[in-house]
Amino acid sequence: MKKMLTLLCLISAVGIILVTFAGLAAPPPTEVEERKKEAPFQLIGTVTADEKFKDTSRDKEYPQQIRRMSLRVDRLIRGSNEVKEKTDIEVFYWYIPSWQSNEYTGGERMDIAVGDVIEVWLTDGEHGLEPALGGNTVEHIKYAEIRKEPVPEPFLHQIQRKFSFYLAEYIEVFVLLILSLILLIIYFSARKSAKKAQ
Repeated sequence: MKKMLTLLCLISAVGIILVTFAGLAAPPPTEVEERKKEAPFQLIGTVTADEKFKDTSRDKEYPQQIRRMSLRVDRLIRGSNEVKEKTDIEVFYWYIPSWQSNEYTGGERMDIAVGDVIEVWLTDGEHGLEPALGGNTVEHIKYAEIRKEPVPEPFLHQIQRKFSFYLAEYIEVFVLLILSLILLIIYFSARKSAKKAQ
């Protein structure tokens, strides 16, 4: 009885801890729309340059950068005269490689390449103009055909990611193969034991 009560308490504690992590989820659509309405700048532009501004990685396996894109203003929907007078503006954003996006939770990641035409809602940030709510406040009107990942995926990570994908995708096949292998081992060891007994 005491073990059962301890197990029940442990399961409850884990459940409570998991519930508190709900803040890591993507923002609700209402919050995204509210941030778009509150953003002082809204424009449509073409990405003319994209470069690393600052490397914020804490670990080699999890690269992160603050990147700076140059955006040619094609149409200013909302904003100050200051932005109207400029033909190009600089926008800073957090970059997480696409090959790691499934390891993070939260809002949409920024997927920017030179030649993209985007509609973006901007606010003043620490380094300059930034999307109001990351990738949630950037909408692609046109994707550039040539897309280059700023941080290439390491070979071993690529193999591990593909193996995990195929394992999850074809789990039934893997389980069947492992069970077949176990049955073959049992069969041959039983056959070997039977031969020794004769």
